[in-house]
Amino acid sequence: MSTGDELSRATLERRLERERKARREAESIAERVTAELYAAAQELEHVNNELTGANLELKDLNQAMRDFVAVASHDLRGPLTAILGAASTLNVDAKFERLTPAQRHDMLGVIDRQARHLNRMVEDLLTVSRIEAGELDTRLQVIRLRDAMEVITADFGRDKSDELLVHMDDVRIVADPDHFQRIIVNFLGNAFKYGLPPIEIDAAEAGAWVEIRVRDHGNGVPDDFVPRLFGKFARGEGSVGGTGLGLSIVQGLARANGGETWYEPNTPCGSCFGVRLPLAA
Repeated sequence: MSTGDELSRATLERRLERERKARREAESIAERVTAELYAAAQELEHVNNELTGANLELKDLNQAMRDFVAVASHDLRGPLTAILGAASTLNVDAKFERLTPAQRHDMLGVIDRQARHLNRMVEDLLTVSRIEAGELDTRLQVIRLRDAMEVITADFGRDKSDELLVHMDDVRIVADPDHFQRIIVNFLGNAFKYGLPPIEIDAAEAGAWVEIRVRDHGNGVPDDFVPRLFGKFARGEGSVGGTGLGLSIVQGLARANGGETWYEPNTPCGSCFGVRLPLAA
């Protein structure tokens, strides 16, 4: 082989080596760029998920605000209008003198009833706020269920006693007495308002729990509304007044006492609302 051929081969080998080196460097750069792009894509997906979550939270917040405005503008306006109208009539001397004692009594009754209604609505809104902020004042005590139920049913209305049946074991629960009363009164109120008698209350032990159910024999809750029953401002077709916060508050109170609430269809017809609370040792 001539010297020229040897030089050509050496030159070719150096060129090939440079090409191989350049290819390895290009592959290394491509791998690095790919890794960086993958990391950037992962970060972008993470940021996108956070933004999506934030958007959903903002959407929920906006919906809650719209619901609150709807309640404030509709449900608070009615009582306020009645109170202002009655107070205005009583406050004008010329009109007041023409009113009979019975008419004055009726107008004062309107003011009293509507003011109490407003107070209940405001209290509901404040309770929801305390529940969501984790600032609910919960004072747990041992409660003998039969004694508590006798007080609740007596306070609820003796005129309904013939429509109300109570069956329960002699058990004790651990709960805040005021919270427990509010839960049961809400269940009973809904049963009499939307269901049909007889209204039944039963309670029994279930492991470390006591399960209390309030049943009616009406038409029950429509299937499509069941998932929203315990939501804030939830009001189904045929709802009678109120803020739509009652069952949301009930659920919050039950959870604050270490329990839970649920709904199930009654047999053979009607609704059954239940609350599960800790059994006292």
